[in-house]
Amino acid sequence: MSIYKRTLAGLACATAAFLAINTASAGNIYLTGHDVLLHSGQNGYDNVILDYLRAGSEPAANYNIGLVRGFDGSVGTVGTNTLEGFGTITTRDLTSFADSASFSAFLSTVDVLVIPSHTSCGGCDLSSADADILESFASGIAAFFNAGGDIYANSGATDTTFYNFLPASAVASGTSISGSTGFTATAAGTAIGITSDMINGFPTHNRFFDFAPVFTTFETRDTEVISIGLRGGTIGGGGIIITSVPEPSILSLLAISLLGLGIIRRRKEV
Repeated sequence: MSIYKRTLAGLACATAAFLAINTASAGNIYLTGHDVLLHSGQNGYDNVILDYLRAGSEPAANYNIGLVRGFDGSVGTVGTNTLEGFGTITTRDLTSFADSASFSAFLSTVDVLVIPSHTSCGGCDLSSADADILESFASGIAAFFNAGGDIYANSGATDTTFYNFLPASAVASGTSISGSTGFTATAAGTAIGITSDMINGFPTHNRFFDFAPVFTTFETRDTEVISIGLRGGTIGGGGIIITSVPEPSILSLLAISLLGLGIIRRRKEV
């Protein structure tokens, strides 16, 4: 085999390996101290969150929602102005799942898992017992996330273990807070479409601390972090990481290199 053929074959194999490693599925996540669903979407904040998670990967009408709930509160029935403009909304009580396998089967039918707030926010949906059930399904949630599924979770309020369906090293809920004003979107939050009237004027119940640095902060109140998220992550090894994706420029360079070597080879053979 000539040096050109060997080089071309080697580069082709390297490209294939690079693509295989770097185009694995990965999920997106958004966590907020607001009980957005209870407040009819907070002037479209819920849709901004879902669009951030969807990341334009498919039409909104094809983006199917799986909403879990408990027996408390009123969030289980999605009202007007809430989660509008997307695909089907499938609502299930957490106590209706016989085991983790049945929960995973449910996740396989949706694109995003939506988790309402803890009952201590007042009128919200999930009790601490419900949150414990959700935590027991952590491995199935991780598998869903790692396969490209998205997660949108509302306020944990006074339940400091509410987000334990994620690895402990990924995120911890801060102490319960109160108030409905003083919230500010960060530059990243403004970039995804968060406006002041989406995050102010609504009672808010928790902040986040000691979260993994791969999360982006989208909203604050003074030094308190109220909303965080990430795209292209995977759960494993007791934590959460961003899965690298090849930049378009890198793919272009690889393609050009392959094309160039092919041209050189053809010229040599002529």
